[in-house]
Amino acid sequence: MSLEQDIKRLQGIPAIKEALSLLSSQLPANLLYHAYGHTEDVISEVISLALSDKLEPRQIELLAIAAAWHDVGFIWSHTNNEPLAAEAAKRYLVSIGGYTNSEIELIAQMISDTALVVDGSSFKQIPSHPLSRYLLDADLANFGRADFFEKSELQRQELNDNPEPFRRKTLALVKNHRWLTPAALTRWQGTKEANVRELEKLIV
Repeated sequence: MSLEQDIKRLQGIPAIKEALSLLSSQLPANLLYHAYGHTEDVISEVISLALSDKLEPRQIELLAIAAAWHDVGFIWSHTNNEPLAAEAAKRYLVSIGGYTNSEIELIAQMISDTALVVDGSSFKQIPSHPLSRYLLDADLANFGRADFFEKSELQRQELNDNPEPFRRKTLALVKNHRWLTPAALTRWQGTKEANVRELEKLIV
């Protein structure tokens, strides 16, 4: 089965369809970066990374569900939204059945792990479970892609931040960042280093 077929199949399961439905109908319009397309992107990337590293089908399904729900909390709050998303995912998964308590807790845990936590003068995401590493790498995939500056500008506008301070904070974040999975390191490290060099040129 191709990557596209896997993505389409997983997007059709109820747990992911529900999250995408909520995001498409209820996300605030002023979210330019954390928009519906970002979640679609994270779902695709997490499936691709997991397939590259040959994870088990059930693991990939749990990752895709966590990716689908990880930004649902933005419906209710622009800050501290990860716990809201985790709780919403848990409630829905309990209601539909088909997932064990430990699987539901793991999905909630992975969603919570997408929060940025203070690390010295910058921030980072900290995985609390091996599977979380794939979601975190997928969530920050644009650090190592050609659309890094396009996505960064959307985030700056979403935060209504001034360009120069935003660039400095972004540089600290990206330089402090490390890929957590073999697939992400192989795929994105080179472009991430190039993005850092270009960003450094923009800072006066």
